[in-house]
Amino acid sequence: MAQYDFSQLDFSRIAVIGCPGSGKTTFTNKLGAILQRDVYHLDKLLWKPNWEMLPYGERKEIHDGIIFQQSWVVDGMWRSHVADRYKRATLVIFLDFKRRVCMSRAVYRRIKYAGKQRNDIADGCLEKLDGYFLKTIWTFNKKVRPEILQLQSQNAETAHTVTLCNPKQAEEFLQQLQIFAHSQNE
Repeated sequence: MAQYDFSQLDFSRIAVIGCPGSGKTTFTNKLGAILQRDVYHLDKLLWKPNWEMLPYGERKEIHDGIIFQQSWVVDGMWRSHVADRYKRATLVIFLDFKRRVCMSRAVYRRIKYAGKQRNDIADGCLEKLDGYFLKTIWTFNKKVRPEILQLQSQNAETAHTVTLCNPKQAEEFLQQLQIFAHSQNE
C-alpha cells in the first residue's frame, strides 16, 4: 500500500482527471466530502440538454470562472480546457486506470442509470453509451494519456500530480486522506 504525505500537498485547487468510466465523479464526490468542499462537475456545467455541447466561448467562460477562483475541486476531463486547468491547479489527481476497468464501469453505469438523469450531468442529458463514447474510452490511453503526461511534465513546478493506477489505489488514497483530515481537525 502506497503511503501519501498529505502535508506536502496543496489542496487549494484540485483537478480530478482520467478516462471516461474511471470513476472521476465518485472519487471527486468522496474527496469533496472529506475536504468539506463543494465540487464542480464539468459535465453538469458545460452541456445543454440532450447532450448538446455549449459553444466553446461559453464553455471557456464558465471553466475560467471556476479555475480563477482561489479554491476549487473540479471533476472532468474536457480536453479543450484541461491545459488551462492544469496550469491553475495545485494538485491534479489522475485516475490512470486500465481500459477494461473504464469500459466495464461505463457499461455498468449505463445499465444502472438507463434512461435516467444523473445528478452530475447537465439537466436534460439522460445516461447513454454510444459508439463515440466507447471509442473515446478505447483510444484514451493512446490519444489522451500522452497529452496528460506532457501537461504533468510542463506543470511539475506548480501542480503536483498524484497518479492512481487502479480502483484499490484510489480507495486507499481517500482512506488515508480521511485519516489525515480527521487528525488535522482534532
